[in-house]
Amino acid sequence: MASGSTITSGGMTTMTQVVAGTDTVAPADFNNARTNVNALLGSAADVTLGTYTANSTYGYTQGGAGVSAASSGGLVYADNATGGFKRLQDDVQSLCAFLGQTVRTGVGSDVTTSTSITATTWNNLMLNIKDCWDNRFSPASTSNVTANSATRSTAWASTLTEETTWTFGSEAACRAFFNAGGALGVSSSRSGGSASTQNTDWTNLLSAMGTVLMNYNDTSASSGTSAGIGFYELSTSYQQLFIKYGSGAYASNYFRLEGKVNSTTDPTVVTLKATWYDPYTAAAAAAADGAIGPDGVPSTGDDASGYTDSIDGTLTLNAIRKQPNANGSSISITAPTDSVGAISGS
Repeated sequence: MASGSTITSGGMTTMTQVVAGTDTVAPADFNNARTNVNALLGSAADVTLGTYTANSTYGYTQGGAGVSAASSGGLVYADNATGGFKRLQDDVQSLCAFLGQTVRTGVGSDVTTSTSITATTWNNLMLNIKDCWDNRFSPASTSNVTANSATRSTAWASTLTEETTWTFGSEAACRAFFNAGGALGVSSSRSGGSASTQNTDWTNLLSAMGTVLMNYNDTSASSGTSAGIGFYELSTSYQQLFIKYGSGAYASNYFRLEGKVNSTTDPTVVTLKATWYDPYTAAAAAAADGAIGPDGVPSTGDDASGYTDSIDGTLTLNAIRKQPNANGSSISITAPTDSVGAISGS
C-alpha cells in the first residue's frame, strides 16, 4: 500500500503518493485515482438546486464506461479493453487539455507493455488529477455565442420585459453544462431615435453593463451589481441575479436580470427574465434637472409638468451562451437550445 504524502481536495477521494523502493502499489491506490477521474468525466452529480456546495458539484456527463477498477490479487495492466494505467493516463491528458492544466512529467507519455510505471509518473498522475479537480469549473477555452435576438422599435416610457428560455436535452446535460464552466445570459443595446439625454443614459447604461452571464454559482457583467446567485442556487420562482442602474437624474432607471428553473431536482429548462425599468418623468425630476424634458434643452416645448420622458430608437436583447470548447480534448459539452420572447410593455 502506498505510504507517501496524501493528495486531497474538497469532495475528492483522497489519494496517496507512492514511495520509490518502499511501497507496493495496492488496488486501492489505483482505484482512488480512477474514482476521481470517473467522477469528473461521468454523470453530473445529482444534487437539489437551492444552495451551491462545491464538494458535491462535479461531472461532465461524458460517454463511455470509464476505466475499470483494479481488483485484489489482479494486475494493473499497461492497457487493455476496459482499463489499465494507459487508459487512466488518456483520461487525465484529456482533462488537462480541456482545463488548460500543464501535463506533469511522465503523465503525457503513455505506458506500454515494454515500459515501467515509475513512482514519479504515478505520483504526478495523482497531482494532475488534483489540478483538474481544483479547476473543474474553468475550461481553458470558451466562446460567447449570440444565439437569438429580440428587437423593439416602438417608443416606451415605463417598463419593458422579455423572457429567454434555455432548454437542455436532459437533466444530466443541464448540470454538465454548468459544471464544465458554461454560462447563460444576455446583452442589450439601444441605438437611433432622438438625441435626448434619456436615450443617451440608456445607451450608456446598457453599453457599460456589457454581457450579463450566469454560471454555476454567480452572475457577472462588466459593471452593475450581482446578487451572487448562479445556476445551483436557482428555484422555480424568479430570483434577481443582477441589476444595473442609470446615473445622475436617471439614477432610478435600471436593467434587471432574473432567473429560474423548471425543477430543482430535475432541471432541464432555465428561464432568464430581462426588465428595463424607467420611472423617470419630467415632473418627478423637476428638482433634479429643472424638468427640461427628453431633449435635455429647456424651453423647447417638451418641458410640461407631467410629461413622460420616453425612450425611442431600437432596443435589442441578445441571448448569449458561454460555451466550453473541447480545446483538443475528447470532452464535448452539449449546448442548450434557446427561445427568445418578444420585448413587451410600454
